[in-house]
Amino acid sequence: MADTRVVPVSAVKYGLKAETSFGVGLDSAGNDGTAYLTQPVIQAQKPTFNIARESRLLSGRGAMKHKSDTIVNAKGGTVTMPFEMIATPKTLAQHLALVGQTPTTSGSTVHIQTFSGASTTSMGGTISSGVPHSCNLAYYPAAGEGIKVTGVVCSDLTLSGDVASNNGLLSMSGNYFSGFSNPVSTGSVLEQTFDGTFVAAETTYFNIMEMATRTLDVDDNATQTFILKSFNLNIANGVNRFGFDANGNAEGYAFPEYAITGDLTIKYDDEFDYGATNNVIQDFLDGDTLTLNMIVGNSAPDADGEMEITAEIQYTGDPTLDLSESGLYHNLPFECVNDGTFGLKTEVFTNNALATL
Repeated sequence: MADTRVVPVSAVKYGLKAETSFGVGLDSAGNDGTAYLTQPVIQAQKPTFNIARESRLLSGRGAMKHKSDTIVNAKGGTVTMPFEMIATPKTLAQHLALVGQTPTTSGSTVHIQTFSGASTTSMGGTISSGVPHSCNLAYYPAAGEGIKVTGVVCSDLTLSGDVASNNGLLSMSGNYFSGFSNPVSTGSVLEQTFDGTFVAAETTYFNIMEMATRTLDVDDNATQTFILKSFNLNIANGVNRFGFDANGNAEGYAFPEYAITGDLTIKYDDEFDYGATNNVIQDFLDGDTLTLNMIVGNSAPDADGEMEITAEIQYTGDPTLDLSESGLYHNLPFECVNDGTFGLKTEVFTNNALATL
């Protein structure tokens, strides 16, 4: 008789917890005694194992492939998984560390990620002081079932905010990446029973309508205040695996380039127009490097739900007009460039050390 069980989409969840050694399950015996932080997604996607499979029609088999002639090789592959969620303090700090790989702290609560020419170009081996450059990921559809993936980082991360979408809450999306495609007891594991705790997802969020600071340089004028309609920021690190251990899993990851692009939609007004002193088109034609600063909360993030983005940007196209019933807006496409100090810096208050995630 067919099984009548139905698993609702909303029953499936996944969680992250920080690794202390690259690609090693924190409970390598198969138990998960330490907690996973549940990620606040609406739909949890399944991890995809990108491995080698070769199905061949060999000579002497006739006109159809034989079952014995298929080769499946789980060694040397990758595991990927998309995600999309409303950002919370812990998830934002964690994912910025997973994509940027150079997390630092101010005290123990403000978590800083700086993207510059000095950003990490590779990783592997023991992770010092438990700083979560990589994570264990648990995909959990039902009790007694599941997938654990180790060595998880982010290959890309997009932050977006729109006053007309999600009530102004900051969203984040992207893709996870792992070079541990061959399930073994110490790394990624299939048919995993998760004995540990899934800590509930946070319920503190970032609202872009609580931005105390919104400034952008324009036409040689510094820190002009703009009225924001929307923004998005995409960070891609080009991660690739290298090497192989005895199981065919990665010995490390390489991050060849941090490509950071985005766009900003701000109101056309006396601060940002086509006049002689506030001309956004002039900045594009001159190839100017401009400082963008946005702060959710006060001028020094010091409470949950507060964060800061500082970027050095150059426009990548002629600013266009966004026609709206609330007036004219500029759409400003840009990329972040290193000004000698950094190209992008994020600061997130989490009220927790990242190693506890």
